[in-house]
Amino acid sequence: MKQFLRYLSAMPAIIMLLLIFGFSAQDGPSSGSLSYRVCCILLSFADRIFHLGLSAPTFAAHAESMQFFVRKTAHVTEYFLLTLSMFLPLRVWIPRNTPSESRNSFLLRYLLPAFLLSVLCAAADEFHQSFVPGRCGTPTDVLVDSIGVTVACILLLLCRHRIQKKVHQE
Repeated sequence: MKQFLRYLSAMPAIIMLLLIFGFSAQDGPSSGSLSYRVCCILLSFADRIFHLGLSAPTFAAHAESMQFFVRKTAHVTEYFLLTLSMFLPLRVWIPRNTPSESRNSFLLRYLLPAFLLSVLCAAADEFHQSFVPGRCGTPTDVLVDSIGVTVACILLLLCRHRIQKKVHQE
């Protein structure tokens, strides 16, 4: 049973990769339509909360202008979640040196591989997009994806630091 649970630790990463590559496989119009719908949902929500009373043309113009931000936020979020899900199996499968391992050991054993694997997936995803009709893969998007990867690694490092601090206080 324990071995089965170890294998399950990779499922979140596999699911995230399938989602990311699934979104990338959408042609240009489908992808644009999805992000436009997300913008409309967000704008409708804001309109209900803040009673903006937007006219239909103004609503459409705002939804259109939000698309770039929504798309880039989606990139950051996807790769933030991918990095967290990549960290899990690394932590499960790679043994710890000691119960209170050093910061450098933590960085080299878990965070660096999670970071590199996630950035490699971002580059592969952009390469894949370059073959999808109406889409193009850009190095800039790999950098945007890397923001999510970096934030996830910083969060993991801060969590580890907080846990180590609590262990040393006890």
